[in-house]
Amino acid sequence: MTAAGHDEEFPYEKRLEGLLEELRGHSRIQVDETRLGPIEMPFDNFGEVFKDLVKWYDLPFGEPIREKFFRYAEVEASWRSADPQSELVGEFSLSHVFRSVVENHVSDTWEGKDDEERELYGELRIFDDTPRTGSGRMAALRATRGTTDPEIWFFDMRQGALEMDLDYPAYLDTLLLTKGTIGWQYLFCDAGFGDVGFTPLAKGLQEMVEVIPRLFPQYDYAELASRLRERM
Repeated sequence: MTAAGHDEEFPYEKRLEGLLEELRGHSRIQVDETRLGPIEMPFDNFGEVFKDLVKWYDLPFGEPIREKFFRYAEVEASWRSADPQSELVGEFSLSHVFRSVVENHVSDTWEGKDDEERELYGELRIFDDTPRTGSGRMAALRATRGTTDPEIWFFDMRQGALEMDLDYPAYLDTLLLTKGTIGWQYLFCDAGFGDVGFTPLAKGLQEMVEVIPRLFPQYDYAELASRLRERM
């Protein structure tokens, strides 16, 4: 898709709006919050955003990332199952790609315990967070100068950063599938039952792969279920 096409329509932005509508409109989901942040300059200008990322930060992000562009400063949701017996809970807080790079540095909060970790944290930029639940879990892209396809890392304050087995576009697509179920990112990390962080969430993730497909049968959850089986 060309820059001109992006100026005319923002397909991933529309999908995010649809996700919030899905959550609000489902009788078996209790929504605590859904919010579309403001569309502000310069976040609204597709061409200028990616031009400035190259000019000021040497981040020539490739077309797959550009295709996931959305103009909102942030897109947020917090929800739980309406079933009182359920442990299914979700939250996400996506930041605009330019805001993530400029403002959301992991190193502003977490220094790191050694030189290698400090270098990594200095390059990580948070684009998905969990501010309402305060779980200390967040996703970040690695803003290495010159990269077109940044690494994606999942940060858990109890065990640090784990590199994820997906890229930025795949993360955003998977977020739509999981609806932000807490801990879904562990399915794409080198973590399994018994690891710090994964074990307390295992029951909720099991419920996710069993219940979410019934709530949203229009989506394919086979890969998520397979990844959970590998880790259990």
